[in-house]
Amino acid sequence: MAEKTVELKRIVMVKAIVTEEFKGNLVKELEKAIGNIEGQLGQMEMQSKGYLEDLKKKGLMQKAAAFKHQYDEEKGRQSAAKADLMMKIEEAKRLQVGSEFVQGPLEGPVNVAVGDNLYKKVGGAEIIVKDGVIQEIRGV
Repeated sequence: MAEKTVELKRIVMVKAIVTEEFKGNLVKELEKAIGNIEGQLGQMEMQSKGYLEDLKKKGLMQKAAAFKHQYDEEKGRQSAAKADLMMKIEEAKRLQVGSEFVQGPLEGPVNVAVGDNLYKKVGGAEIIVKDGVIQEIRGV
C-alpha cells in the first residue's frame, strides 16, 4: 500500500553572510529607494499644487481643505518612510563582515507523510547565501 503524503507550503528564511560587497549593494538599494520616494514627493507636490489652485479658483474651499489634509498626510507617510530608509542605511553601514543578515522569507513546498514531525518539516528552514551563492541549507 502506497504511503500517503501531502505537499504543504513552508516559509524558508534567506540569510546572507555579510561581505563588503553585500554591504555596498544593500546601501545602494536603500539609496535608490530613497531616490524613488524623493521623486514621488516632487511629482506629488507639483501635481497637487495645480489641483489645489484649481479648487481654490473654483471656490471649492472645503474640497481644497480636505485635499490639502490628505496631501499632508501622504507627505508625512512618505517622509517617515524616507527617514526609516535613512536609518536602515546607517544600520547597513554598521553590519559586521561575516555576520548573518536576514534578507527575508521565500515560500517553498515540502512533502509530509504519516510519522513525520510536522513542526520540524514546515518550520525553521534557512538558506544561507554569500554574495548570492548558496553556502548552506539548514533545518531541512
